Amino acid sequence: MKFKTVLEGQEAVIFNYLGEGRLIKGPQRVFLYRERLHYLKKHTADPYQYVVAKDKDGLVQHKPGPCFVFNNPLLYDSVTVKESTKIDANHLIVVYKRLKESDVQRRIVQGPTVFVPEAEEWIHTFTWHGADPNDKTRMIPGHNTFQKLAVIPDQFYYNVKDVRTQDDTMITVKLMLFYELKDVTKMLDSTTDPIADMMNAVCADVIAFAGKVSFEEFLNQTQILSDLSTYPQLTQRGDKIGYIVQKVVFRGYHASEHLQRMQNASIESRTQLRLESEIEEQKSKLADFKLSKEQERTKLVHDMEKAKQDHKQKIAELEQQHKLELREMEHHKMLEISSLFTKAKLGLSAAEKEWDCEFLKKLGAINVNLTDYLRTQNGPPIAEEIRVVTTEKKKPVESNI
Repeated sequence: MKFKTVLEGQEAVIFNYLGEGRLIKGPQRVFLYRERLHYLKKHTADPYQYVVAKDKDGLVQHKPGPCFVFNNPLLYDSVTVKESTKIDANHLIVVYKRLKESDVQRRIVQGPTVFVPEAEEWIHTFTWHGADPNDKTRMIPGHNTFQKLAVIPDQFYYNVKDVRTQDDTMITVKLMLFYELKDVTKMLDSTTDPIADMMNAVCADVIAFAGKVSFEEFLNQTQILSDLSTYPQLTQRGDKIGYIVQKVVFRGYHASEHLQRMQNASIESRTQLRLESEIEEQKSKLADFKLSKEQERTKLVHDMEKAKQDHKQKIAELEQQHKLELREMEHHKMLEISSLFTKAKLGLSAAEKEWDCEFLKKLGAINVNLTDYLRTQNGPPIAEEIRVVTTEKKKPVESNI
Protein backbone atom coordinates (compact mmCIF):
# COMPACT_ATOMS: atom_id res chain seq x y z
CA MET A 1 0.00 0.00 0.00
CA LYS A 2 1.34 3.38 -0.99
CA PHE A 3 0.42 6.65 -2.62
CA LYS A 4 1.59 7.73 -6.09
CA THR A 5 1.33 11.11 -7.77
CA VAL A 6 0.63 11.64 -11.45
CA LEU A 7 1.72 15.13 -12.44
CA GLU A 8 -0.12 17.46 -14.74
CA GLY A 9 0.61 16.54 -18.36
CA GLN A 10 1.41 12.96 -17.44
CA GLU A 11 -0.58 9.80 -17.91
CA ALA A 12 -0.23 6.45 -16.21
CA VAL A 13 -1.83 2.99 -16.19
CA ILE A 14 -2.58 1.14 -12.97
CA PHE A 15 -2.61 -2.67 -13.12
CA ASN A 16 -4.22 -4.72 -10.32
CA TYR A 17 -3.29 -8.21 -9.23
CA LEU A 18 -5.73 -9.63 -11.78
CA GLY A 19 -3.92 -7.89 -14.65
CA GLU A 20 -6.66 -5.40 -15.21
CA GLY A 21 -5.63 -1.86 -15.97
CA ARG A 22 -7.09 1.62 -15.84
CA LEU A 23 -5.86 4.94 -17.25
CA ILE A 24 -4.97 7.83 -14.93
CA LYS A 25 -4.46 11.37 -16.24
CA GLY A 26 -2.66 13.93 -14.12
CA PRO A 27 -2.73 15.81 -11.99
CA GLN A 28 -3.90 13.10 -9.54
CA ARG A 29 -2.70 11.37 -6.40
CA VAL A 30 -3.76 7.75 -6.24
CA PHE A 31 -3.63 5.08 -3.50
CA LEU A 32 -2.29 1.71 -4.60
CA TYR A 33 -3.31 -1.51 -2.90
CA ARG A 34 -2.08 -4.68 -4.45
CA GLU A 35 -1.67 -2.59 -7.66
CA ARG A 36 1.21 -1.43 -9.82
CA LEU A 37 1.49 2.01 -11.48
CA HIS A 38 3.12 2.35 -14.89
CA TYR A 39 3.93 5.84 -16.22
CA LEU A 40 3.28 6.19 -19.95
CA LYS A 41 5.96 7.44 -22.32
CA LYS A 42 5.04 10.58 -24.21
CA HIS A 43 5.87 10.66 -27.94
CA THR A 44 5.94 14.21 -29.40
CA ALA A 45 6.12 15.10 -33.11
CA ASP A 46 7.15 18.54 -34.36
CA PRO A 47 5.70 20.14 -37.57
CA TYR A 48 8.08 18.07 -39.74
CA GLN A 49 7.32 14.72 -38.08
CA TYR A 50 4.39 12.38 -37.55
CA VAL A 51 3.38 9.76 -35.00
CA VAL A 52 2.81 6.12 -36.01
CA ALA A 53 0.51 4.36 -33.54
CA LYS A 54 -0.14 0.64 -33.98
CA ASP A 55 -3.27 -0.54 -32.18
CA LYS A 56 -3.68 -3.88 -30.43
CA ASP A 57 -5.88 -5.12 -33.28
CA GLY A 58 -3.22 -4.30 -35.88
CA LEU A 59 -4.72 -1.03 -37.12
CA VAL A 60 -2.07 1.61 -37.81
CA GLN A 61 -2.73 5.35 -37.48
CA HIS A 62 -0.58 8.24 -38.69
CA LYS A 63 -0.95 11.57 -36.88
CA PRO A 64 0.90 14.51 -38.48
CA GLY A 65 2.70 16.92 -36.14
CA PRO A 66 2.68 18.96 -34.17
CA CYS A 67 1.04 16.45 -31.80
CA PHE A 68 1.81 14.00 -29.01
CA VAL A 69 0.61 10.50 -28.12
CA PHE A 70 1.10 8.53 -24.91
CA ASN A 71 2.15 4.93 -25.45
CA ASN A 72 -0.80 3.37 -23.67
CA PRO A 73 -0.30 -0.42 -23.50
CA LEU A 74 -4.06 -0.81 -23.11
CA LEU A 75 -4.60 0.69 -26.59
CA TYR A 76 -1.37 0.55 -28.60
CA ASP A 77 1.05 -2.17 -29.39
CA SER A 78 3.73 0.41 -30.31
CA VAL A 79 4.07 4.17 -30.81
CA THR A 80 6.94 5.73 -32.81
CA VAL A 81 7.81 9.13 -34.23
CA LYS A 82 9.01 9.33 -37.84
CA GLU A 83 10.30 12.13 -40.02
CA SER A 84 8.07 13.56 -42.72
CA THR A 85 9.35 13.63 -46.29
CA LYS A 86 10.39 17.17 -47.24
CA ILE A 87 10.25 17.67 -51.01
CA ASP A 88 11.67 20.72 -52.77
CA ALA A 89 10.50 22.17 -56.07
CA ASN A 90 12.95 20.10 -58.13
CA HIS A 91 11.95 16.68 -56.80
CA LEU A 92 8.95 14.41 -56.57
CA ILE A 93 8.02 11.13 -54.93
CA VAL A 94 5.93 8.19 -56.08
CA VAL A 95 3.36 7.05 -53.49
CA TYR A 96 1.45 3.75 -53.52
CA LYS A 97 -1.75 3.16 -51.57
CA ARG A 98 -3.43 -0.16 -50.85
CA LEU A 99 -7.11 -0.13 -51.63
CA LYS A 100 -9.69 -2.74 -50.88
CA GLU A 101 -8.77 -6.34 -51.58
CA SER A 102 -5.53 -6.43 -53.63
CA ASP A 103 -5.80 -3.21 -55.62
CA VAL A 104 -3.00 -0.64 -55.37
CA GLN A 105 -3.24 2.99 -56.41
CA ARG A 106 -0.21 5.01 -57.53
CA ARG A 107 0.11 8.78 -57.38
CA ILE A 108 2.89 11.30 -57.83
CA VAL A 109 3.52 14.03 -55.27
CA GLN A 110 5.34 17.05 -56.69
CA GLY A 111 7.26 19.45 -54.45
CA PRO A 112 7.58 21.79 -52.76
CA THR A 113 5.68 20.16 -49.90
CA VAL A 114 6.02 18.24 -46.65
CA PHE A 115 4.53 14.79 -47.24
CA VAL A 116 3.00 12.71 -44.44
CA PRO A 117 1.88 9.26 -45.68
CA GLU A 118 -1.36 7.69 -44.61
CA ALA A 119 -1.40 4.34 -42.84
CA GLU A 120 -2.05 2.43 -46.10
CA GLU A 121 0.55 4.35 -48.14
CA TRP A 122 4.23 3.81 -48.78
CA ILE A 123 6.85 5.63 -50.83
CA HIS A 124 8.49 4.02 -53.82
CA THR A 125 12.21 3.38 -53.38
CA PHE A 126 14.34 3.65 -56.52
CA THR A 127 17.42 1.47 -56.92
CA TRP A 128 19.54 2.55 -59.85
CA HIS A 129 23.10 2.33 -61.07
CA GLY A 130 25.30 4.79 -59.18
CA ALA A 131 28.76 6.24 -59.67
CA ASP A 132 31.63 4.57 -57.88
CA PRO A 133 32.95 6.95 -55.18
CA ASN A 134 36.51 6.07 -56.18
CA ASP A 135 35.90 6.29 -59.94
CA LYS A 136 33.15 8.58 -61.20
CA THR A 137 33.25 6.95 -64.66
CA ARG A 138 32.38 3.50 -63.26
CA MET A 139 28.71 2.73 -62.56
CA ILE A 140 27.82 0.18 -59.84
CA PRO A 141 24.47 -1.65 -60.09
CA GLY A 142 22.08 -0.79 -57.24
CA HIS A 143 24.50 1.71 -55.74
CA ASN A 144 22.11 4.66 -55.93
CA THR A 145 19.09 4.13 -53.65
CA PHE A 146 16.71 7.02 -53.06
CA GLN A 147 13.03 8.00 -52.76
CA LYS A 148 13.00 11.59 -54.01
CA LEU A 149 13.27 11.67 -57.79
CA ALA A 150 14.95 14.71 -59.40
CA VAL A 151 13.07 16.38 -62.27
CA ILE A 152 15.84 18.81 -63.25
CA PRO A 153 18.54 18.20 -65.87
CA ASP A 154 21.28 15.89 -64.67
CA GLN A 155 24.38 14.19 -66.06
CA PHE A 156 26.78 11.34 -65.45
CA TYR A 157 30.20 10.28 -66.68
CA TYR A 158 30.63 6.95 -68.41
CA ASN A 159 33.50 5.18 -70.14
CA VAL A 160 32.60 2.72 -72.88
CA LYS A 161 35.28 0.05 -72.56
CA ASP A 162 36.53 -2.59 -75.01
CA VAL A 163 35.47 -0.70 -78.14
CA ARG A 164 37.05 -2.34 -81.20
CA THR A 165 37.64 -0.41 -84.40
CA GLN A 166 37.60 -1.85 -87.91
CA ASP A 167 41.34 -2.55 -87.78
CA ASP A 168 41.00 -4.43 -84.43
CA THR A 169 42.29 -1.62 -82.24
CA MET A 170 40.90 -1.81 -78.69
CA ILE A 171 40.08 1.55 -77.13
CA THR A 172 38.01 3.04 -74.32
CA VAL A 173 35.72 5.95 -75.22
CA LYS A 174 35.07 8.56 -72.52
CA LEU A 175 31.65 10.23 -72.58
CA MET A 176 29.45 12.53 -70.53
CA LEU A 177 25.64 12.26 -70.88
CA PHE A 178 23.18 15.07 -70.14
CA TYR A 179 19.55 14.06 -69.66
CA GLU A 180 16.26 15.31 -68.18
CA LEU A 181 13.15 13.51 -66.95
CA LYS A 182 10.01 14.52 -68.86
CA ASP A 183 7.41 11.79 -68.24
CA VAL A 184 7.45 10.09 -64.83
CA THR A 185 4.59 7.73 -65.62
CA LYS A 186 6.29 6.44 -68.76
CA MET A 187 9.52 5.95 -66.82
CA LEU A 188 7.76 3.97 -64.07
CA ASP A 189 5.94 1.79 -66.59
CA SER A 190 8.95 1.17 -68.87
CA THR A 191 12.02 0.64 -66.69
CA THR A 192 13.34 0.03 -63.23
CA ASP A 193 16.79 1.52 -63.92
CA PRO A 194 16.88 4.23 -66.63
CA ILE A 195 20.59 4.84 -66.03
CA ALA A 196 21.35 1.25 -67.00
CA ASP A 197 19.14 1.58 -70.10
CA MET A 198 20.97 4.73 -71.23
CA MET A 199 24.35 3.11 -70.55
CA ASN A 200 23.48 0.08 -72.66
CA ALA A 201 22.11 2.24 -75.48
CA VAL A 202 25.16 4.52 -75.62
CA CYS A 203 27.45 1.47 -75.59
CA ALA A 204 25.61 0.07 -78.60
CA ASP A 205 25.88 3.37 -80.48
CA VAL A 206 29.60 3.80 -79.76
CA ILE A 207 30.40 0.22 -80.73
CA ALA A 208 28.40 0.60 -83.96
CA PHE A 209 30.24 3.81 -84.81
CA ALA A 210 33.74 2.50 -84.05
CA GLY A 211 33.18 -0.78 -85.90
CA LYS A 212 32.82 1.05 -89.22
CA VAL A 213 36.05 3.06 -89.12
CA SER A 214 39.74 2.40 -88.61
CA PHE A 215 41.68 3.80 -85.68
CA GLU A 216 43.10 6.61 -87.81
CA GLU A 217 39.64 7.48 -89.14
CA PHE A 218 38.32 7.36 -85.59
CA LEU A 219 40.89 9.95 -84.54
CA ASN A 220 39.91 12.19 -87.44
CA GLN A 221 36.17 11.89 -86.70
CA THR A 222 36.08 12.23 -82.90
CA GLN A 223 34.05 15.45 -83.22
CA ILE A 224 31.15 13.34 -84.48
CA LEU A 225 30.95 11.68 -81.05
CA SER A 226 29.75 15.00 -79.60
CA ASP A 227 26.88 15.11 -82.11
CA LEU A 228 23.59 13.74 -80.77
CA SER A 229 22.70 12.32 -84.18
CA THR A 230 25.48 9.74 -83.68
CA TYR A 231 23.43 8.12 -80.90
CA PRO A 232 20.09 7.01 -82.44
CA GLN A 233 19.59 4.07 -80.06
CA LEU A 234 20.24 6.29 -77.04
CA THR A 235 17.72 8.93 -78.10
CA GLN A 236 15.10 6.30 -78.98
CA ARG A 237 15.54 4.47 -75.69
CA GLY A 238 15.44 7.74 -73.77
CA ASP A 239 12.15 8.64 -75.42
CA LYS A 240 10.67 5.25 -74.56
CA ILE A 241 11.52 5.55 -70.86
CA GLY A 242 10.35 9.17 -70.50
CA TYR A 243 13.73 10.90 -70.70
CA ILE A 244 15.17 13.44 -73.11
CA VAL A 245 18.87 13.08 -73.86
CA GLN A 246 19.96 16.69 -74.28
CA LYS A 247 23.53 16.12 -75.43
CA VAL A 248 26.50 13.77 -75.29
CA VAL A 249 30.01 15.16 -74.80
CA PHE A 250 33.06 13.25 -76.03
CA ARG A 251 35.76 13.54 -73.34
CA GLY A 252 38.53 11.66 -75.12
CA TYR A 253 39.65 8.08 -75.46
CA HIS A 254 42.13 5.66 -73.93
CA ALA A 255 44.01 2.93 -75.75
CA SER A 256 46.37 0.16 -74.67
CA GLU A 257 49.73 1.12 -73.21
CA HIS A 258 51.70 0.11 -76.31
CA LEU A 259 49.30 1.86 -78.66
CA GLN A 260 49.18 4.84 -76.34
CA ARG A 261 52.98 5.11 -76.38
CA MET A 262 52.95 4.96 -80.18
CA GLN A 263 50.19 7.53 -80.28
CA ASN A 264 52.03 9.78 -77.83
CA ALA A 265 55.19 9.54 -79.95
CA SER A 266 53.18 10.37 -83.06
CA ILE A 267 51.54 13.26 -81.27
CA GLU A 268 54.92 14.55 -80.10
CA SER A 269 56.32 14.30 -83.62
CA ARG A 270 53.32 16.05 -85.14
CA THR A 271 53.45 18.67 -82.42
CA GLN A 272 57.15 19.28 -83.05
CA LEU A 273 56.56 19.61 -86.78
CA ARG A 274 53.62 21.88 -86.18
CA LEU A 275 55.67 24.06 -83.84
CA GLU A 276 58.50 24.29 -86.35
CA SER A 277 56.01 25.13 -89.07
CA GLU A 278 54.45 27.77 -86.86
CA ILE A 279 57.90 29.22 -86.08
CA GLU A 280 58.75 29.46 -89.78
CA GLU A 281 55.35 30.90 -90.48
CA GLN A 282 55.86 33.47 -87.73
CA LYS A 283 59.27 34.37 -89.17
CA SER A 284 57.75 34.77 -92.62
CA LYS A 285 54.96 36.86 -91.18
CA LEU A 286 57.51 38.98 -89.31
CA ALA A 287 59.52 39.56 -92.50
CA ASP A 288 56.35 40.43 -94.39
CA PHE A 289 55.35 42.72 -91.57
CA LYS A 290 58.71 44.54 -91.63
CA LEU A 291 58.55 44.87 -95.41
CA SER A 292 55.00 46.18 -95.31
CA LYS A 293 55.96 48.67 -92.60
CA GLU A 294 58.95 49.85 -94.67
CA GLN A 295 56.66 50.29 -97.65
CA GLU A 296 54.18 52.17 -95.53
CA ARG A 297 56.97 54.36 -94.13
CA THR A 298 58.33 55.09 -97.65
CA LYS A 299 54.85 55.89 -98.89
CA LEU A 300 54.30 58.12 -95.88
CA VAL A 301 57.55 60.04 -96.53
CA HIS A 302 56.60 60.39 -100.20
CA ASP A 303 53.15 61.60 -99.29
CA MET A 304 54.67 64.10 -96.84
CA GLU A 305 57.10 65.44 -99.48
CA LYS A 306 54.31 65.63 -102.02
CA ALA A 307 52.16 67.46 -99.48
CA LYS A 308 55.01 69.94 -98.84
CA GLN A 309 55.49 70.57 -102.57
CA ASP A 310 51.77 70.94 -103.07
CA HIS A 311 51.67 73.36 -100.17
CA LYS A 312 54.56 75.42 -101.55
CA GLN A 313 53.00 75.44 -105.02
CA LYS A 314 49.68 76.48 -103.58
CA ILE A 315 51.37 79.30 -101.61
CA ALA A 316 53.14 80.49 -104.79
CA GLU A 317 49.89 80.38 -106.74
CA LEU A 318 48.16 82.32 -104.01
CA GLU A 319 50.97 84.91 -103.95
CA GLN A 320 50.86 85.30 -107.77
CA GLN A 321 47.10 85.54 -107.67
CA HIS A 322 47.35 88.13 -104.92
CA LYS A 323 49.89 90.19 -106.91
CA LEU A 324 47.68 90.04 -110.01
CA GLU A 325 44.72 91.15 -107.97
CA LEU A 326 46.77 94.04 -106.50
CA ARG A 327 47.93 95.12 -109.98
CA GLU A 328 44.43 94.90 -111.31
CA MET A 329 43.20 96.95 -108.39
CA GLU A 330 45.99 99.55 -108.94
CA HIS A 331 45.15 99.72 -112.67
CA HIS A 332 41.46 100.24 -111.89
CA LYS A 333 42.36 102.92 -109.36
CA MET A 334 44.66 104.69 -111.86
CA LEU A 335 41.92 104.58 -114.48
CA GLU A 336 39.48 106.02 -111.99
CA ILE A 337 41.95 108.73 -110.96
CA SER A 338 42.72 109.60 -114.64
CA SER A 339 39.04 109.73 -115.38
CA LEU A 340 38.53 112.04 -112.44
CA PHE A 341 41.41 114.31 -113.56
CA THR A 342 40.03 114.44 -117.11
CA LYS A 343 36.58 115.30 -115.84
CA ALA A 344 38.07 117.95 -113.61
CA LYS A 345 40.08 119.50 -116.47
CA LEU A 346 37.05 119.51 -118.76
CA GLY A 347 34.96 121.05 -116.04
CA LEU A 348 37.64 123.68 -115.35
CA SER A 349 37.97 124.48 -119.09
CA ALA A 350 34.21 124.77 -119.43
CA ALA A 351 34.12 127.00 -116.38
CA GLU A 352 36.91 129.22 -117.77
CA LYS A 353 35.15 129.50 -121.13
CA GLU A 354 31.91 130.33 -119.42
CA TRP A 355 33.66 132.92 -117.29
CA ASP A 356 35.33 134.44 -120.38
CA CYS A 357 31.98 134.63 -122.17
CA GLU A 358 30.41 136.23 -119.14
CA PHE A 359 33.31 138.66 -118.91
CA LEU A 360 33.06 139.60 -122.58
CA LYS A 361 29.31 140.13 -122.19
CA LYS A 362 29.95 142.47 -119.36
CA LEU A 363 32.61 144.31 -121.40
CA GLY A 364 30.17 144.60 -124.32
CA ALA A 365 27.61 145.92 -121.90
CA ILE A 366 29.93 148.82 -121.03
CA ASN A 367 30.61 149.54 -124.76
CA VAL A 368 34.09 148.06 -124.95
CA ASN A 369 35.24 147.15 -128.46
CA LEU A 370 35.60 143.42 -128.08
CA THR A 371 37.63 143.09 -131.33
CA ASP A 372 40.28 145.47 -130.16
CA TYR A 373 40.28 143.93 -126.76
CA LEU A 374 40.69 140.46 -128.11
CA ARG A 375 43.43 141.71 -130.49
CA THR A 376 45.15 143.33 -127.57
CA GLN A 377 44.85 140.16 -125.52
CA ASN A 378 46.07 137.95 -128.30
CA GLY A 379 48.94 140.25 -129.55
CA PRO A 380 49.69 141.51 -133.15
CA PRO A 381 48.98 139.06 -136.00
CA ILE A 382 51.84 136.91 -137.10
CA ALA A 383 53.09 137.55 -140.62
CA GLU A 384 53.14 134.53 -142.80
CA GLU A 385 55.77 134.05 -145.52
CA ILE A 386 54.30 132.87 -148.81
CA ARG A 387 56.72 131.75 -151.50
CA VAL A 388 55.52 131.47 -155.11
CA VAL A 389 57.64 129.44 -157.51
CA THR A 390 57.08 129.73 -161.33
CA THR A 391 57.75 127.02 -163.87
CA GLU A 392 60.28 129.09 -165.74
CA LYS A 393 63.79 129.27 -164.61
CA LYS A 394 63.60 132.69 -163.31
CA LYS A 395 64.67 134.26 -160.25
CA PRO A 396 62.16 133.64 -157.55
CA VAL A 397 60.05 136.53 -156.45
CA GLU A 398 59.67 136.88 -152.72
CA SER A 399 56.85 138.80 -151.28
CA ASN A 400 55.77 139.44 -147.77
CA ILE A 401 52.14 139.43 -146.93
